[in-house]
Amino acid sequence: MECFSKTVATDTNILVDFSSEVNQIIKNGGKIISTIPGATTNSNNALVYGKVAIQALPDWSEVYVRCNSNYYSGLGGTTTLNLLVIYV
Repeated sequence: MECFSKTVATDTNILVDFSSEVNQIIKNGGKIISTIPGATTNSNNALVYGKVAIQALPDWSEVYVRCNSNYYSGLGGTTTLNLLVIYV
C-alpha cells in the first residue's frame, strides 16, 4: 500500500495525474488491487466541498484523481489531492 499526494492551484474542477506513480508500482512487479481517492484540503484553511473520484484506464496506464470542488468565490490557494494505491 502506498499513498501519493499532489498539491495544485485550487480551481472549480481539478484533475491531477498520478499515472507515473501507479505505473512505477506496475513496473516494479506490483499488481494493482484498488485505488482510493483521498480527501482534499485547502491552503487557506477553507473546506473544499465536492466529489473526489478516480478516473483511470483499465490497464492503469493513465490514472487521475478528479475533484469537483464547488468552492465559494475567492477561495483561492492550493488544494491537495491524495491517492491510496493498494497492490500486491
